[in-house]
Amino acid sequence: MNVYLDASALVKRYVAESGSEAVRQTMQDARGWFTCRIGFVETVRAIALAAGESATRLMRSEWPAFGIVEVDQTLVEHAAALAAARDLRSLDALHLAAALLLRSDDLVLATWDRRLHAAAQGEGLNVLPEALA
Repeated sequence: MNVYLDASALVKRYVAESGSEAVRQTMQDARGWFTCRIGFVETVRAIALAAGESATRLMRSEWPAFGIVEVDQTLVEHAAALAAARDLRSLDALHLAAALLLRSDDLVLATWDRRLHAAAQGEGLNVLPEALA
C-alpha cells in the first residue's frame, strides 16, 4: 500500500487528535508516503499552531521520506477543473489532482476534509478513513 496524505491527515501524525492512530498505523504499514509540494506549507503551519516548534522539527526531519508531487501547469489545470466539478477549495483540488496522478489499486488518499473525502471517493480512490462521521 502507498498513502497520499493531505494536510488534514498529515497533521495527525504529529499532533494527537482524533484519527492520529489510524494515520500513524497506515504510515507505518505503507511502502511509500506521498503528498503535494503545497502540503509542506499547510502542514508546518497547522502543526506550529497546534503543537509548537518541536513538532514542526519532527515533521521537517521526516519530509525527505515523502514522495513529492510537484505543482506544474498540468497539475493546476487539472485541479482547476476538479475544483469546479467537485466543489473543492483550491488547495484540496490540488491535493486531489496530485493523488490522481499517482492513482493505483494500492493507493489510499488520507484526508479528514469532508469535501475532499467525498470528491476522492467520487473519483474512485480508496480513502482513509473509510467514512467520516
